[in-house]
Amino acid sequence: MRHLIAVLAVLAVAPPVLAYPAAAQTASRAMSAANPGEDPMDAALAAYRGKRFDVARATAAPLAENGNVTAQLMLGSIYNNGEGVTADPDEAAKWFGRAAAQGAASAQYALGMLMEYGQVKKASPEMAHKYFAAAAEQSHAAAQTELGMMYTTGRGGEKDIGAAARWFERAAASGNANARYYLGTLYAAGKGKPRNLAEAARLFALAAGQGQPQADYQLGLMLQDGAGVEKNLTEAARHFKAAAESGIAGAQTSLGFAYLGGDGVDRNDTLAAKWFAEGAMRGDALAQDRLARLYFLGQGVTRDISAALLWLTLAERGGAVDETLRNAMNPEITPEIRARVEADLAKWDAANGKAMPARDPARDPSPDPALGPASGPAPGPRPAPVRPLAN
Repeated sequence: MRHLIAVLAVLAVAPPVLAYPAAAQTASRAMSAANPGEDPMDAALAAYRGKRFDVARATAAPLAENGNVTAQLMLGSIYNNGEGVTADPDEAAKWFGRAAAQGAASAQYALGMLMEYGQVKKASPEMAHKYFAAAAEQSHAAAQTELGMMYTTGRGGEKDIGAAARWFERAAASGNANARYYLGTLYAAGKGKPRNLAEAARLFALAAGQGQPQADYQLGLMLQDGAGVEKNLTEAARHFKAAAESGIAGAQTSLGFAYLGGDGVDRNDTLAAKWFAEGAMRGDALAQDRLARLYFLGQGVTRDISAALLWLTLAERGGAVDETLRNAMNPEITPEIRARVEADLAKWDAANGKAMPARDPARDPSPDPALGPASGPAPGPRPAPVRPLAN
């Protein structure tokens, strides 16, 4: 499974036992008799926190079989994350399912994640929607966020932007950074909420303060344009940098432009090339085009026609057509250069796939694995403008 579920994060601060049916109490007393003074669930939790997963699993298993929700959550997490065992999403789903049947919101959320993103045999968007909804009704903020994302696309149920906004709003009120970001995108686009750039910027700022990188990127764009906030290129560059360092391709491209033009930072062609290269490697067509220009001009990098042609070709594949650069470059492209670039393109295609996806900040990794990937449209301010070749 691509995104791990940190269900047991709640156990670090939760009471040691969430549910202790009579059968589980009997098992606990029997085990405690062998180890006087130590509750077996406490022992399992201590072993888990100490990364002694074999001990944790062995101690929790009889409790889980007898209905202890905390133990069931632990086994689900162990099998999902491959902690001391080979990862087994179906075994994880079994234990999360038992806890979910007893009303545990964390288990319902975990099942939703497995159904939406895992590799369980009976996975389906409809089941994911069902489990997210059950957890969301119990005020599980991450589940509310995932449910909101499902409503934005209609995945697993009807498309309903208004419902998405309501779930994002509930999760945002609980402090969920992803929900604040996605609610901000709805305010920015006027979808599900009246268009309100000031409110979008406020939400992006809150989420960015919690380390949400897409929010840093969107807030940077708003500060760059003076949209909903006072224009401030220095602050824009700061937010671009925070998002860029988290791997957001659009932010890397925008930071490259900031260094290229000296917008909010000291002009630095070398750093511009560095950040364009980061964005280019992540498939951002605009970054690929700008990097091609820098290689052609020898600006911030050693002049290299082969590299310029490679990145220009990739940019054109992604929709960034640059006839000015192509026409300027053509007289210098020899058969040897063309052959070298074709070989490099073949290597790129083998490693990355020929069709590079369009940039979508919402699909970049979530900063908190417990929140999971909230994927979907990311409406917001426009991307950085295309600058003339002379730059």
